[in-house]
Order: sequence, then C-alpha cells, then structure tokens
Amino acid sequence: MDFRIRQLQCFLTLSDLLNYGRTARALYMSQPTITFQIKSLEEAFGVKLFERDRQQVRLTDAGFAFREFAQAIIDTVDAAQECLSGLHARLRLRVSCGPVGQFILLPAVIRTLAAEYPEFELEVSELTTEQQMSRLQEGKVDALLMVGALPVKGLRFDPICRETLVAMVSRRSPLAIGRSISVQELRTTSVIASRAKDCRFHQPFLHSLLSPFGITPRIVESPQSCSVQFAYAAAGEGLAITTESMTVCSFPDVVALPFAEPLPELQLGLAAMETNESSAMTIFRKVVTECAEAALERRVIHLQSAQTASPATMFSEQRQAS
Repeated sequence: MDFRIRQLQCFLTLSDLLNYGRTARALYMSQPTITFQIKSLEEAFGVKLFERDRQQVRLTDAGFAFREFAQAIIDTVDAAQECLSGLHARLRLRVSCGPVGQFILLPAVIRTLAAEYPEFELEVSELTTEQQMSRLQEGKVDALLMVGALPVKGLRFDPICRETLVAMVSRRSPLAIGRSISVQELRTTSVIASRAKDCRFHQPFLHSLLSPFGITPRIVESPQSCSVQFAYAAAGEGLAITTESMTVCSFPDVVALPFAEPLPELQLGLAAMETNESSAMTIFRKVVTECAEAALERRVIHLQSAQTASPATMFSEQRQAS
C-alpha cells in the first residue's frame, strides 16, 4: 500500500465538492492532476472511491467508508505539525553551571526569566566537567553557565567576567587568623582538588598555577561539588582554591583569604555550541549578561562594606597593593 497525504487531501476535497473542476481550483491544481491523484489512491487500496458520469460525481460505498479514515489521518497529521511547530517555537533550555554560575548567577537568572519570560522553561542539571563536555556535544545540554572555555570543537564561548583566586581555609586553622595567605603556605598545606574522573583539568591547573613558585601541590582528591570541597576544607583536610565571587556565599566553618601574591585570574563565561541559534539561547544569553553585570555591581558594594567588618575579605585593596 502506497499513498500520500496530498492524495488524501484531493480525495476529501472532491468528496465535499463532488466536482473535479471546483476541486482543482480549490487546491490550485490542474483537473488532470486531481484525476491522477484519485486514480492513484484507488489503485493503492484496490477499490473504486468515486462514480463519475457526465452529469455528476458521487462517492461509492467504499468512498463513504474511506472518508472517515482519510479525515482521521489528515487530522492527525495537522495535530502533529502543530505540536512540532510549537516545540520549535517553545522557549526551553537545558543548562549546567559551574560553582559561580550555580551559587552567584543562577538565582538572578531564574528570577529574571520568570518575571520577563514566564513561558521560558529552564532545566538545570548538576554535572561534572566531563559530563558537561560530553552532553554539550551530544546535544543533551544547551549551555554551560560561568565556566571556562573548554576544548570542545564548535564551541562558542562568551566571556562574562574575570575572577581573582582566593583560598578557603578551615576557621580552626592557624592560617585563618591572617589577613591574607601566602602561596608559600602551599608547600606544607594540601590543596583540595576534583577527582580526575570528574574533571581532567583541575589538578593540572593547580600544578601550572603553583609551578612558577617552585611548588608542587599536595593534592587531596574529592568529588567536584563545590560544597563538598568546602566541607573538606572546613574539616581541615586542606584548603580549597576558589574564585572571589564565592566569598559572598555563607559556608560553615570556612574563611576566605586573599593570596598575598598576584595570581592569574580566571576567565569565566557562557559556553554553547555555535550551531545553537535558537530563540531560547538568544534570550538566555541576554539575561545572563544583564544579571552578571548587576551581580558584579552588588559584589563591589558587598566587598566595600565588608572591608570594615572582616579583614579576611579585604581583597580589592590588597590586590592593588600587591
């Protein structure tokens, strides 16, 4: 059995009008084409659907029986087309976040999308770096928020901000009483890092960060979760190196300290595949940029007010002095 949707449309229109000429005009087709489509449909089912003489065109019993099925098929096709068109136009995005994105930027992004684009569907997944890379390339995740540029072919990376590195140490550590921490302390203090299976870049990054100082870090491996790594730090297992933005969050039993020596900054941003040009991606990129700018302004105000309350958070002046 072989028939086409166009043949069903011809059949249904002809069954309504019962006139080949008017059917041809209604469908913007020639009358021989209508005749050919109906004949082909009859051959496909092996039945005669219309009786035709010089006076009139009328449906056969088979034609009457087939009409209900033909209409059901057309209705199903129309419903499918409407559904698929709606899916294409629907504002839906799947994202995964790095620590800064998750703790600092994501709440503002969710609030803004809810207020300005109530129809926007944002699905957030907590993934390791390795999972982020694979799922982004597979099309299972649309965007990565506040991460570094990853070695993914066809990746578009939109820089958002540069981040100063700070140390998270246990409140019970002797290091916590200082106004800053020297990189030289890392000769004897362990550094908490993600397991290689979760992120192949974290441990090599720490080695490259400290090698100019002649230091080979003593790594304590932990899950990639930022909260888990801060828990390790709070327990005195070592210190965690994180970004300055994270100091606005409250984590029990850890203290944030700026480094006395200048260290390279981290460039964070929004990562997505170049081929993703959906309306949802365009809106998300715009909202992220606006929220990041507002978050930066709030952070500056927070740090300025914190300078008089907690010496450990006096990052700006110390970075300038160093």
